[in-house]
Amino acid sequence: MATDSWRYPRPQLAAHYLGLLADAPRRPLAVFGPRQTGKTYFLTHDLTEAATDSGLRPVYVDLWSQPDPLGAINTALASALRALNSQVQRTAVTRVGAFGLSVGLAAPPALPEGSDAPAWLATQFAELRRLEPTRPVLLMLDEAQTLGKSGHGDAAMKAIRALFNAHPQGLLLLLTGSSRSQLLALVGDHSKTAFKLAAHMDFPLLGMEFVAFVAQRYQAASARDVALADLDWAFSQLLHRPGEMIDFVRYWITDAPGRAVAEALARFKETSSPDVLFEDIFAACTALQRAVLRELVGEAPQLFSKATRERIAAALGLSDAVAPASVANAIQQLETQGILGKVQRGRYAFEDEGFRAWLQSAADT
Repeated sequence: MATDSWRYPRPQLAAHYLGLLADAPRRPLAVFGPRQTGKTYFLTHDLTEAATDSGLRPVYVDLWSQPDPLGAINTALASALRALNSQVQRTAVTRVGAFGLSVGLAAPPALPEGSDAPAWLATQFAELRRLEPTRPVLLMLDEAQTLGKSGHGDAAMKAIRALFNAHPQGLLLLLTGSSRSQLLALVGDHSKTAFKLAAHMDFPLLGMEFVAFVAQRYQAASARDVALADLDWAFSQLLHRPGEMIDFVRYWITDAPGRAVAEALARFKETSSPDVLFEDIFAACTALQRAVLRELVGEAPQLFSKATRERIAAALGLSDAVAPASVANAIQQLETQGILGKVQRGRYAFEDEGFRAWLQSAADT
């Protein structure tokens, strides 16, 4: 198997999370981190490998934009069962060649899908436990804040709670989310008894050690030196998104060799437009919504105070302070669009920390 020379493993963090789960197996772990900061890669590589080495069966599910989260979990479990049943020792021999030099193996029968999704989840999980009774399942639900929504999300949570009750020693649960407010609402809502006892923490962003790793890769590939401070600055301009940092450095090596970091980064952004999604989101907002978002970039603003409403009015070219009802309507619309989330009464936060950081960066330039 080819190795990825740009991979930056985080085994210590994986061991830390597994230790927390092993220490309190009946307590889920909820981890918040902005989008594109390496959570998914960490789950599907570092944590998956560490879990496998620790004797766990890792099952990863991406719930982002999933209209049917329970269906997505069932699909992931079905895939795990197929992989397990496809192992040679679990398949039937249908043909033996001359002198026993070749054999024919029958495809293992698939577990029939039921029309009752919660029942099918219970059946599949029970089958997984029957086949591997000494191997607990680590269920990793990425972007789990979507489960906080009513309907399908609530049904999925109830089904997972039932698994906890039926298999007290067989299930470890890790939740991640890119919306702090929604994830905290999910694990802090005592009406959602599956997750109310979850421990929650921030996913640590990559820092100078990652920058040093990238610098070494750059120097090895280009035979040029680079100042760590310059690369660290570029990483901050890319909002600490490791995937885009690696894309930038590879672009720098091949398409802008010898250029200064700032010039190479400017060319990279023109070519790849890493912030085009944020730009589109902001452009789609009304002038009032954009003014409210700019206010929220600051530290805990009083959105309905007269001073804030006067600043918003000035940004819109109005002489009188914007009415509180107008601010409230703009906030409600931003909540509906999934841009803002309520932290507490009168306090709101960006659902995507990356968007807030991009807006802050744009304001500083």
